[in-house]
Amino acid sequence: MIKFGIVGAGRRGLDHLNVLKSFEEVSVQAVCESDEKRLLEVSSKYKLTGYSKIEDMLQKEDLDAVIISTPVQFHVPQALQCIKMGVNVMMEKPISLDVNEIKNLLNAVRSSNVIVAIGFQLRYNNLTKVVVDNIDESTLSMLAGRWYWTIPPIPWIRLRNQAGGQVVEQAVHLLDLFRYFAGEVEKVYAEYTEKGRNAEEDKKNNFDNWASYSVTLRFKNGTIGNLYTTYSLYPEVFKSFPNECLAYIDIVCREKLIRYCNDKEVIVFKRNEETKIVGSTQNSIFEMYKSFIKAIKENNKYLLPTHYEDAYKSALLSLAANESAKTGKPVNPETLIN
Repeated sequence: MIKFGIVGAGRRGLDHLNVLKSFEEVSVQAVCESDEKRLLEVSSKYKLTGYSKIEDMLQKEDLDAVIISTPVQFHVPQALQCIKMGVNVMMEKPISLDVNEIKNLLNAVRSSNVIVAIGFQLRYNNLTKVVVDNIDESTLSMLAGRWYWTIPPIPWIRLRNQAGGQVVEQAVHLLDLFRYFAGEVEKVYAEYTEKGRNAEEDKKNNFDNWASYSVTLRFKNGTIGNLYTTYSLYPEVFKSFPNECLAYIDIVCREKLIRYCNDKEVIVFKRNEETKIVGSTQNSIFEMYKSFIKAIKENNKYLLPTHYEDAYKSALLSLAANESAKTGKPVNPETLIN
């Protein structure tokens, strides 16, 4: 039996908890939450031992793994505590807004036998393999992605100094898939604007962030990419989108277009061939934990496509986009950490 603890009992933490409960070989033992009322509610409902401090949970519970689903400023410090105690980690994104923290965690992971993975669950869905299998690497020319959204429902995510903005907090999922489909990026240039979400009403909603984002990428293999995202829209508009596909990536090869529609379907258009549509057959979070459990059992992090030594590069890419938007200059992501 693999014993888990959950750190952070908010909306996302409960998503992880409910998926873990579906595995017979898993026992969720404890929950850690700083909000005492929330801690009591969740620990009582799910019959878990409750803790207000992660250090107490790690010392008193014999855990194999911990899920970190707290606000971003706690991610790396909590992961480092787990590594010190020899406990494996599944961490929600973003990893950190601080490049030094990302590097410190990388060094800690490399010097330990602990598995640390990041929750880029989209890599685990069958659709990502469909995309990879249909890419013509020799003619791969462009990736174009978008993620449309509204003011985030979680208050701290509305603040750029706490969540990093839409590219870092949410659309980093697409940047991660960009890397998965096209390899590493050698240069990123970004422009952000506050226009579109800077009204008095937005300020009253405690929104202090960029409204819209445009990111241009050049990959090491010569492919180019574009990502555009926004917080400027309103919730009801999404009902009008086909299949509620608010996020997608178009992958362009010679005379072929592969459209990845976020966790729902892939459509392949190719000259002189019938259009091919493949739907999702998997729950991405379930598949992620299926792989995580197997990796723990076999003590093999390389069974995970989002183990930290790969996943940190997606976080670094999102921070490079922010740096470019602030300085007005192109940024090589690798220079941020070297």
